[in-house]
Amino acid sequence: MIRYFPVALTFLGLSTGGCTPLETVESDTLACAKATARVAELRRSPVAHIASCEAGMQGDVPGYRVVSLRGHCREEVCGSTLIGWFAVRQTDGAVFEFNVGEWKVGPPASGRTFGQ
Repeated sequence: MIRYFPVALTFLGLSTGGCTPLETVESDTLACAKATARVAELRRSPVAHIASCEAGMQGDVPGYRVVSLRGHCREEVCGSTLIGWFAVRQTDGAVFEFNVGEWKVGPPASGRTFGQ
């Protein structure tokens, strides 16, 4: 039955087009790109507002890549520019909040993450 599902959708006038295959995250570079894009979208700001991403943290969580994002320092002397810690799921690139104190994956990153 499963192999006929696309045929049934076509018969019903529904489209299977436009479905994007899941993109696995196999590198720290791609994890940073996914997290940066998602956080910029949630903050409603350009990607350029995120200055850097650090990945490959010691003790990564199996199945995820843990990253920290930092903003630009706009002062002569800066304290922390940390935007947040995030976990990028390797199977599909979904971005989650990350609890550094407990070293565990939190809920999906959302507007709530940034007080929206």
